[in-house]
Amino acid sequence: MMKALVKFARGEDGVELRNLPIPSIGDGQLLVKVLAAGICGSDLHALKDEGSRTIDKPTTLGHEFVGQIAEAKGDTGDLKVGDWVVTLPACYGCDSCYYCNRGLVTLCPKRKSIGTHKDGAMANYVVVPAKYSFKLPDTADTLEKKKKYALMEPMCCNVRGIYERITVNPGDVAVVSGPGPMGIMATQLFKSRGAYVICSGLAKDAERLEIAKKKGADEIATNLEELKSAVYKVNPYGADITCDISGAASSISNLVEVIKPNGVHLQIGLFGLPVEVNLDRFFEKEAAFIPTNSTAISSWKIGMSLYNQGKIDFDDLVSAEFPLTEWKKGFDLVMSKSVMKVILLPDNDFQ
Repeated sequence: MMKALVKFARGEDGVELRNLPIPSIGDGQLLVKVLAAGICGSDLHALKDEGSRTIDKPTTLGHEFVGQIAEAKGDTGDLKVGDWVVTLPACYGCDSCYYCNRGLVTLCPKRKSIGTHKDGAMANYVVVPAKYSFKLPDTADTLEKKKKYALMEPMCCNVRGIYERITVNPGDVAVVSGPGPMGIMATQLFKSRGAYVICSGLAKDAERLEIAKKKGADEIATNLEELKSAVYKVNPYGADITCDISGAASSISNLVEVIKPNGVHLQIGLFGLPVEVNLDRFFEKEAAFIPTNSTAISSWKIGMSLYNQGKIDFDDLVSAEFPLTEWKKGFDLVMSKSVMKVILLPDNDFQ
């Protein structure tokens, strides 16, 4: 038997820690013993049953994770028992459509993700297809180093947008709105592409903005006037690229005021619910509005390479760790917005 955090009914009371049988695996699948699982904003939506993304019930939560292969069956490529892996969450689909054939598995009409439609990683074990799993390098030789790979999934969501959905030229002025963990990852990714980065937030985000500056942000701003000043002093036409991580309508309203004509807006943050935004301002500036949805296979290859080469780091991004039995404390902290990233540690055998 194993412990698993299961969403079984509507509302916040519809989540509980359950004892479940250890799942069996089929050909091409891996049974992974989970070391660490991150709590994502979409997990909060699932907890509350709000937002545009539905969750099947009952389903074990969790899609950001790192773990060790406990069992492998059939053709699993170069992955074997004992290897440490991370996995693309939308790892179940038709495997034959236009999108699957191009590695854009998140866009498959039949795609199913762990933690939403298939049992996820907030458990002692999770089952995933080998072909969508990626091996950790030998340099991840301690548990502390391995734990950080639980942040690879949100980082690769940023990679999808910043490396694959838009063009970033050296010297471009890029504004990142939302200085949480993903915003700080985005700041580093824009810097890795040679951009001049301004990270924007609210007055209450002062500590997070300082972390962004430590990670390479050239300027920080806590309100629209500061943002305008920071942008227009380096480019009188405005920002070449704006990027919203927050998923807040107010953030979009500010960004459209500083984007240059013919600029590009990248939407990484998920709104979750309908929002009211004056999109005519993008129309007036002929600015492109480009959303990015999760990851492609290529995003993981790029993201793993960048992180393994030390071009991106996750230092200062994890605020707290809790055993799975204390999942409620972790979720409450994330909901309070008083912390950066919180990860759950399902299995004491690793400790």
